Amino acid sequence: RKSPGVDKMPRAIPLSGSGDWARGEKRPDDISWEQSFSSHDSNAPLKAKNTTAIRPTHSHSEPSESARAWDMKVLSRDPVHGDTVSGCSIVYEPGNPSRPYLTTVSLDGRLMVHSISLGVDDSDEHRKNILGTFSRFTSMGISRDSESQNSQVKLNPHRSYTASDPLACLVLTSDCNGGFVAFAGGHDDVVLAYGMNSACAVASVYSHRDAVTGLDLIERNHMGSSSAFWSEKATHIMVSGSWDATVKVWSVAVSAGETVSINREPLAELFDADSTIVCVSATAVYSAGILICAGCADGSFVVWLCHDNGVKEVIHKEPARRGAGPCSAVKWVSEAGAVYLYTCFSSGRVASFVLDDQKLRSVSAVSLGVAVTCLEYSNRILLAGCSDGGLRLIPIRSGCSFDSKPTMWNAVNGKASPGLTCISISISSNGPHDDTPRCICTTGAEDGSVVLFELKRVL
Repeated sequence: RKSPGVDKMPRAIPLSGSGDWARGEKRPDDISWEQSFSSHDSNAPLKAKNTTAIRPTHSHSEPSESARAWDMKVLSRDPVHGDTVSGCSIVYEPGNPSRPYLTTVSLDGRLMVHSISLGVDDSDEHRKNILGTFSRFTSMGISRDSESQNSQVKLNPHRSYTASDPLACLVLTSDCNGGFVAFAGGHDDVVLAYGMNSACAVASVYSHRDAVTGLDLIERNHMGSSSAFWSEKATHIMVSGSWDATVKVWSVAVSAGETVSINREPLAELFDADSTIVCVSATAVYSAGILICAGCADGSFVVWLCHDNGVKEVIHKEPARRGAGPCSAVKWVSEAGAVYLYTCFSSGRVASFVLDDQKLRSVSAVSLGVAVTCLEYSNRILLAGCSDGGLRLIPIRSGCSFDSKPTMWNAVNGKASPGLTCISISISSNGPHDDTPRCICTTGAEDGSVVLFELKRVL
């Protein structure tokens, strides 16, 4: 199955598929949480039970004030898969922010859905106890061992699917009627759509001539219907990248009952990458078209603008750097009328760019000193997962400029410090009687483990 002219890369290359929500689609948990962090009273800590607090360290001398203001509390740590977790995502039951579900895919070929018990109860007394426990971080001296024995946060098996080959990437979307569909790309060259309520595969497409290593979705509401890329019935555009060094654009229709239709012929095929593709990200730009970025195994990345009139143009091609390793993750972010691109590399470099007059302009870069394998963005912070098992938090200043002194947490997925391979961030509330936002995150690792944790700003 080797693609002509392209050497097939080993499985050890970084994998995309953090389990992003469909690009541009409004998430059920899409609420601001930064303000809630700033109101935290660090002078009145409450003792938390059944949780683990991990003390952060800082990778560049003394931290700045913005970097100093973050803390992590581990909620759950579980061995979920038998091989590398290649994608993860948390979604919430519609209308019930206290009922999250975690979806993961792995190189063991399994797609798994777990319900998450956050320990939230409707009774006033129990609710007060739980909210008191989770409302603030404790002092840092809590034992890790107490977590596994008494944790009130549990992963409960809900659904599972086993593919014939390893699964390498994941992205989720809603059917706007209470259902969710997980799209997973695998080493069998197929993109699979799995209905989380249906508990079965609902569609698939033979998409590439080699393993599918990157997926993203764009929801129709955020793009003009006059674009040449939208068919009459399409609700989403799916972008896939592969070891065959191509990116393809697909028309997808998702409707009630987790009904999915994927057009068998791609809308576009992009051949400008010079190496096998490790990751992709896509976003819609109003009155312009679709922006697609593909990160490659040789450390290069390519950016295309697919214009509304159907014309496809390469607007940026970052050359490979000697010894840089793969471009392991790329991430588009649209914010306050601007479009930013965040990239990370196995060299430890994280870089940001801005779209300026349909051209990509470099803005900021920081070196973390260790290979970066996955990246996630939310509300002015970047989370970077690294091969040493550590997690770095990079605050974003004006535009997409980086704070040069990230916060670091070591051995996030356990004492053995397995390398992190995927990250997902979601926003929830404390329960039906308290809408205070909570930032719940998950990381997957190369040993098959998954960790749930809460991030808070501590001023």
